[in-house]
Amino acid sequence: MSIQEVDVTLEELQSLDQDEILRLCKSPVYYELESAFGSIKGSEAAKLLSATCSMHLKPENPKAPFSPKFIMQDRRGLIANDFSKESLNSLSQFCSFVTIPELKARLADISWVTKAGSVEYAHMAIESYIESAKHLLAVADSWVHPAERIERALRLSCMFRRDSQRPDLFEKLSDFISDEINNKKLNDSPFYALRLLKLSHECGVGDDDWILNTAEEIAQTRFELGDTRTAISGWECALNSAISTRDKIKQQEIWREIAACHVKDSELQDGGLIAANCILRAIDALSKVPNTRQERLELYETMRDHQIESLHQLHEFSTPPQDISEIVHQSKIEVQGKDFFDMLFRLGVLVSRPTDINRLKEQAIEQMQNSFAWMFGGTHIDHEGITVATVPSGMGLDDKQDGPATWFTMMKNIGIDHQLAVQGQIRPALDELMIQHHVSEYALERILKNNPFIPYGHEHFYIKGITFGLEGDFLSACHILIPQVENSLRYVARTQGEEPTTLHGDGSQERSGLKFLLDHPAVIEALGQDIVGNLQAILIDKIYGDLRNQMSHGYMPAGHFYGIAPVFLWWLVLHIVMLPLGSHWKQHYKPENTANRVAGGI
Repeated sequence: MSIQEVDVTLEELQSLDQDEILRLCKSPVYYELESAFGSIKGSEAAKLLSATCSMHLKPENPKAPFSPKFIMQDRRGLIANDFSKESLNSLSQFCSFVTIPELKARLADISWVTKAGSVEYAHMAIESYIESAKHLLAVADSWVHPAERIERALRLSCMFRRDSQRPDLFEKLSDFISDEINNKKLNDSPFYALRLLKLSHECGVGDDDWILNTAEEIAQTRFELGDTRTAISGWECALNSAISTRDKIKQQEIWREIAACHVKDSELQDGGLIAANCILRAIDALSKVPNTRQERLELYETMRDHQIESLHQLHEFSTPPQDISEIVHQSKIEVQGKDFFDMLFRLGVLVSRPTDINRLKEQAIEQMQNSFAWMFGGTHIDHEGITVATVPSGMGLDDKQDGPATWFTMMKNIGIDHQLAVQGQIRPALDELMIQHHVSEYALERILKNNPFIPYGHEHFYIKGITFGLEGDFLSACHILIPQVENSLRYVARTQGEEPTTLHGDGSQERSGLKFLLDHPAVIEALGQDIVGNLQAILIDKIYGDLRNQMSHGYMPAGHFYGIAPVFLWWLVLHIVMLPLGSHWKQHYKPENTANRVAGGI
């Protein structure tokens, strides 16, 4: 029976023991409530409440705060509008009887966004989200869940802040947020306070001077403690307020502080690519300050020294050969970790690997030596029957080992290799991770901050793209990540001291295209032949992937984005951005028994 067919009365909902439900939860958050209600067999009321708790909370979207638990090619999880009118009416009536703040906030919010209830349900949701946040702050280890509930309550309350509505809700929440910031700003981990400061700036809680001064206090304190990355987050928060007040002098002072943080961060690294990336970000920050050319030139020389030391940092992890009959089982074992970061790193680095391009070529040549089918050439057609690539016939192999026939065979084989990786390793490991962890964009923001593959200001694209992939929405993931990969390749070339632009005779400049970047020696040296070769096959090769062209021109049907190449591309992006975190993972997570299975270091 589908959830649309479930018919539940108010009396059946009231009959559920809410205290017992809470006892079944490790923490009173919606996905724990989903499991607790789902464990009650034979109850349509419990089934309905479990379904309402299955949706992910997306507090940054004021009008559509609930997203499906999963998205696949031909189906997705529930959204608020999937519930029947009868169910929504029963849930709305049940709201006033709910004693669990998390559940009450969710049911009231669903009633509001589906228009099953009046504006009073929005007011009820705001107050319940605040109560849920307070409870989670008291019992939970993570600040992420409370922050999400506070954000949803704040964005809702902004709708009713006019004098003729309920300004008291916004004022009450503003006071609570201000108190939380003031009480938590000097904690060992001030990310919670910084997140609330950013929300305050967006939604008008407090004035710009208070936000700027508080952010500066956090930044200076964290810098003195050697926590440069948190200090940078603090200065960036202060910068938003300085921009709002149009204080140019203050903006330049802050950019100098940000540059100093990046330089200090580079000194805390072991040299190499991450240190070079820190220096490049310092140079970018100083470029916002007048009369800093000499300082930037000096930093550029330091950056080049770090680049020389980097060698092949981005491709030193390897995984052992695995028995094909056990590959799914092994991938599920390999991804098991202590927390979300540990499992995400294992998914990106240890579970699978980019196809070995040299091995792929050797395999293709061996196949051609043992077969004559390739001599007759061939054509490759896309999903609409259009010929997109042709392979000429040939009679001699000795002088054509780098020719189109070899490449054609390599691209057929890489598709098989990617299929095995996606179905046998990536998908099973991804499912295992998602069973154990809820994806938080806040957590991903911390993981991806100052990544050497991601230019400043582009972090949110990668956060969104990786989040979509973790949730199974590879259509959205690819549309976000493919343009960003091309831009990141330019960034990589720039970090290697190259200028990825072309100067035309009329004085205009043009950014280098994707094909040029994937053939650029500096990019190949930085990322390694295997990563670049896999990107080339997936993004621009007409025989196998061609995703960049197909997506840009709208050729691909939606279902194709859930195929092998798009999923492998998403994983490959995750692989690239997780590799620089290898040193941190080895230091804090790597068990002794993996010592012989993970080679090299970052």
